[in-house]
Formats: sequence, C-alpha cells, structure tokens
Amino acid sequence: MNWKKWTVVTVIVLFVAVNFYLIFKKDSEIARAAYIDEWRKIKEQNLVLSKEKPGVIAPVEEEHVYFQNGAGDFEQFLVKEGEEVQTGTALFEYSPKNLEETIDQLEAEITRLESEEDALEDNIDNLEDIVLDLATSEDEESPSNEAMIASIDAEIYEKELQLSRIEAEIDKYEDLVSISDDGLSSLTVDSPISGIVKSISHNLQNPVVTITSNDQQVIGLLDEDDMLEIKEGMSATLYGSFGKREGTIEKIGVNPEHDPQVGVKSEYQFVVEFGEEGTNVESEDDAETAAVYTGSHVDIKITTSEVEDALTLPSKAIRAGHIYIFKDDGTIEKRKVKTGIEINNIHEITSKAEADELVVLEPGNLKNKTVFFTPIDISKMKKKDFKDMGKKEIFRYLGRGLLTR
Repeated sequence: MNWKKWTVVTVIVLFVAVNFYLIFKKDSEIARAAYIDEWRKIKEQNLVLSKEKPGVIAPVEEEHVYFQNGAGDFEQFLVKEGEEVQTGTALFEYSPKNLEETIDQLEAEITRLESEEDALEDNIDNLEDIVLDLATSEDEESPSNEAMIASIDAEIYEKELQLSRIEAEIDKYEDLVSISDDGLSSLTVDSPISGIVKSISHNLQNPVVTITSNDQQVIGLLDEDDMLEIKEGMSATLYGSFGKREGTIEKIGVNPEHDPQVGVKSEYQFVVEFGEEGTNVESEDDAETAAVYTGSHVDIKITTSEVEDALTLPSKAIRAGHIYIFKDDGTIEKRKVKTGIEINNIHEITSKAEADELVVLEPGNLKNKTVFFTPIDISKMKKKDFKDMGKKEIFRYLGRGLLTR
C-alpha cells in the first residue's frame, strides 16, 4: 500500500509544481490572462451640451412718442393707458399754429421718409444676396453658416418691419397734404407700432405717450464665462407658464449692463427670439395657460453644442486616452482614441471606434494583446454545447480558468 500512497503524493507534488511553473513562467500565456467581469458596448446616441439661464418675457419694442411744443396747441389725448392700439391709431390731437409752415414740414418729412425707404430697400437687397451666397456655398451646412444665415434672416425681418412702418408714415403724410386745400383745423399724431399704451404724460412732459409692442422676446443675462461659449444664432428652449417654446439667440450685448468694477464679474444682456411654432393649444383652458405674459419669468436652455449619432462610452471605459477592445481571437486590443464633448460622464469618441464594439470597463493596468476570460453565464449554457466540445477541450478551458490570475 505504501507504493500507492507515495504515488498519490508524487502526483500531487508534480501537479502543484507544474502549476507554479506555468503561473510564474515569463511570457506564459496563462500568466498574461486577465479576468474581466464588466464591459460596455460602444453606443450611438445624440449628445446635447447646454447651459441653463433664467429669463423674463419683454416686449420687442418700446416706442416713445413726443409732442413738440412749437408745433401748435395741444388739444387732447385720444387713447388711455392699457389700451391696445394698431399702427396708425391716433394717439393725440393738436392744432397747428401755421398752416403753410405745417404743410412744408409735412412735405419735408415725406422726402426724408422716402430717402429712408430707398436706403432700407437697398440694405434688404444686400442682405438677401449675402444669405443666397451663404446658402449656396460649399460649407452651407456648417454650424457657423447656419447661425449667420439665421442672424441675417432676423435682421431682414426687422428691416422689413421698419420699411412697412415708413411706408405707412408716407401714406399718412401724403393724405394730410392732399386735404390741405380744405383747411387743416387740427392734426393727429399716430402710433408707429401695434401694441399696448404703457403710459401717458398728462402734464405733456416728453415722451407724452409710451407704447410697448405686441411682439415679445425673452431677455436674460450672461456672465463673462458664458460669453466665451454662447453665440448669436444658437438655439434655445424656453420653459414657462405657457409650456415649452423654441427660440433662437438673436442678440448678445457687447457692453456690460452695469459700470465695470474691479473684482466684480460683468454681465451682458442677451435676447431670445421666439420661434414661429409654439405650444399646441387644444382648448380654451389650454389657450389661457399657453398665453405668454409680458413680465413673466422663464427658464432658458441654450444648446451650445450638439452631435447626432455620436459614438459614446462612459468615462470609466477610458484610461489615459486609451480604450481596451475585446477581439475575436480572445485578446485585448489597447487602442488610442480621441474624445469630443462630455455630458454626465458620457464621452463622445471621435476616432478609431465603431458602434457595438465591446470595451473593458475600468481596465486598470491591462496591456495590449492580453488574453482575457469572462464569467460563465450558467443560464445561457446548454447541454448541447458540451456535447459539441471534446473532453480534452473542456479540461483545457477549465484549467485555464483555474490558473488565471
């Protein structure tokens, strides 16, 4: 029986010795194997980098109307505070002192307005040519071109509004001159815009009437750091009592809101223009909720950068600018990559990566071409898989698993 005993002991000693040899042998395949229990797939998703700012609803325009004392004797106001007026609505009435002089002034005003009209039409034509050139250039889809086109379109819209007002003024003065033969007993001063009468100065201190426009915008403040990231033409989403509205940053002030002071960060006003499409309203109650009230406060979410279908990975899968990819031959590939924007620890991968590739999570000190092993998912194992695999192959994989360090 002793020989059997010594035979067992000898086999055990040899088994242990061989294991130690395989484990500590330099360049041993088993010594370089790594156990990996967490990984992630490279995903395609849209990434949106944004900044949130508070804002307030304000009228696009505030028009001041003046009464020149030397023009004649003031008679009466024809509107009240809070009253809604349209372009051309008579605001107040006065009696001219000198009829012929008044007609000369009216004709001079017509000439001045016609010059402004010609200049505005030329300006609009030039801006439209610039938009056409940008739209047909090779870089027409670049973010900078799109932002510039949006900004110019907004400027064209404003100038067309100015042009329509000037044309209305010319018509008004021409009508006044045409009836001069019948004798002018009194003249009216009309509203240059549609809106609400904000204030009336009954003691005739100029401006005698102030009107806020019906058109609305959102204003907010940017600090010095924001000015480096946020530009005109960027899209913005507005949240308020009206629900959700889309808009565009139309203008950013170049001068600080307050006098600059050492040690105090300056703030700059920015303006968001409402988009054409607003909240869908299905009932009268919804319409009341969706109304946009001047002076109400809103939250502004400004999109500073956006990437569609970006290849992404969590921060834990990137180590010192490298990712570690599972290869079909059972090894790890250490791959240097470039990253783009990062949102909530999710990074955009901008080079040398493909969707659905498997990447090691928290790679630690993994090296290139390291053999890897992953946990066995018992729930997915089938008896047929073992039947298709020979006994020798089964024991070989079991041995590798047991000896992995």
